[in-house]
Amino acid sequence: MKHIQLNQYLAKPKVRHTQQGVVLPITLIALLLLMIASVALIRSTETNLLVSGNLAFKRDVINQAERAVPVVKTLFETGVLSDIKGREDDLIANNYYATIQPTNESGIPTILLDIDNFDGNFSANNIVDEDAQITIRYLIDRMCLSTGKVTISKCARATQNTDIGGDANNLALGKASGNDTPVYRVSIRATGPRNTEAFFQYTLTH
Repeated sequence: MKHIQLNQYLAKPKVRHTQQGVVLPITLIALLLLMIASVALIRSTETNLLVSGNLAFKRDVINQAERAVPVVKTLFETGVLSDIKGREDDLIANNYYATIQPTNESGIPTILLDIDNFDGNFSANNIVDEDAQITIRYLIDRMCLSTGKVTISKCARATQNTDIGGDANNLALGKASGNDTPVYRVSIRATGPRNTEAFFQYTLTH
């Protein structure tokens, strides 16, 4: 009996496993990665919304720029530029130059690029829509090297043909050559919300 009891007392005690603390750092690292990914996703979403908004503003500004077209048309048809003789000289108060103005590499007149200087001379003719936060500026310059009468040597010109009709006996009748008229360049700058800008340019003869 004593021998059996001794063996019982000599039995190895149970080993108690201590916690190593590895799970906690891994959990913290995973949470940190999730937080970084969330911040990146939020910033990406905000950037996409900002870009989409700017593109929408850009399209609207381009559409708004066309509001200057009927204004210029009226100047040539019934306004101060309806007098051909009057177009031989600069009419700065009406955004008009009788000679080609210097441009940048994109063909935009440098006068139109300098807003402070432009508004100092032409702000009275700006088209402003305060509700839409749109400001439209335009400039007209005649494609001539100097002021005065239109000549072949100094002006870009376009020939306007006149339809004189025809009949069964004379099919040769068709169009008769008209007078050569100078070419005018119209440059438009539209500024909208968030300083969104668009430039629009076309030529006309009158």
